Amino acid sequence: MSRKLDSRFSLKLISSSGLIEGLAAGTIFISLPYSVGTLPAGDTFSSWTETERIGLLISAFGMAMFLGQILAGRMARSIAPRRSLAVIGLAACAVGTGFLVLAVSFLQLVLLRTIQGFALALVIPTTASLLTADSGPRSRGAALGCCSSAKTLGLALGPLAGGILIGYFGKENLGAVYGIGAGAILLACVPFFFLSSPDPSLPPTGISGKPAGASRANQPSGGSPLFNPGLALGAFVAASCATCLPVFQNEFADRLELSAFGIAVALSSMLLTRFLISWPIGRIADRMDEYRLIYAGLALLAGSTLLLGLTGSFPALLLARIIMGIGMALFSVPALRIVSGDPESRDHTFRISLLTAAFSCGVGVGPLLPGLCAALFGFMAPFLAWSLLSLATAGFILSTREKTARFSGHRSPDENSDQAELPDPIAAERETIG
Repeated sequence: MSRKLDSRFSLKLISSSGLIEGLAAGTIFISLPYSVGTLPAGDTFSSWTETERIGLLISAFGMAMFLGQILAGRMARSIAPRRSLAVIGLAACAVGTGFLVLAVSFLQLVLLRTIQGFALALVIPTTASLLTADSGPRSRGAALGCCSSAKTLGLALGPLAGGILIGYFGKENLGAVYGIGAGAILLACVPFFFLSSPDPSLPPTGISGKPAGASRANQPSGGSPLFNPGLALGAFVAASCATCLPVFQNEFADRLELSAFGIAVALSSMLLTRFLISWPIGRIADRMDEYRLIYAGLALLAGSTLLLGLTGSFPALLLARIIMGIGMALFSVPALRIVSGDPESRDHTFRISLLTAAFSCGVGVGPLLPGLCAALFGFMAPFLAWSLLSLATAGFILSTREKTARFSGHRSPDENSDQAELPDPIAAERETIG
């Protein structure tokens, strides 16, 4: 019973940190375009339009998170405790945010945003690893869904909070907004100091003194591959689909005659939808085959992305974003649950980081490809391309899984991965205490 209470307490702490950090991140995100418009571009970017510079700023942050999360997974695997990495990452992000006050050129803005990306990269996989290490197989999806909901709620409310702060301080005093954001990120560090267990124990050592299963560097102890190419590709595609509206928000505003508030509502609708359904989807993933949810999520992402390109009215735009939010939740929560199985493995955080890095890669590359594709082949081309790629990814995951099931020969593709990986006595014990 005490283990169950500790797990719930840890979930509340990590979720509260995610909510605060998401709120601060959303506030900063909506403020940065104003800084891009006011700071000098410099000689390097003098020929770039303001829209191109904003796209570069988004991509720099996403690519920094992509590279940083792989590094974070390696560090948690062999160097630093997971809780310490999360605190270091949040503290470094707060410092980078505070220095935005002193930025005097667009290049400095890009460098500071890159630092923020690297810093937050230390937080995402390590918090997911801490969370799943404290939850049992029957509650892991619900825990991931609850934490994802908290983070998504913060990201959805952040732009609203940023708009209020910008209205109060004025666009010429964005330093005050960045200062408040830095303070909020530091506040997000506090819950980690109250976790009941600083870091879950490492797997038992074998006869040689090394962790069991350490001899196979690319195969964790639970028997699952260290890198799942299908889920990684799906994460990249899902994140890229989600960036289509931000990239073309000026075009949608002109085509549909929308105000800034209308675009803001469309942007937030996906996040709010994901906030509302992430926890229920996590609970469903604990009770059925996660891959079925993933196939449904990719199908909804394909349909909503195509609908987004075809939309001719604000209600249709809103509907496309709501469906996209459902698709994102249907893919992301079960995918995280799959890679977070076998929490006793020393590769646990690294496996999670490979998936979350793929999401960040989509955020980094996604804003660059649609604009180029639209310029060459027309406005509808990127929406059609991402839609078809979503369906192709679902087919790739299905075919890969069937091949793996035929090769293993002893497990049905529909079995829940966590339960299948555990011997019966261990699974029963985790169900009792988890």
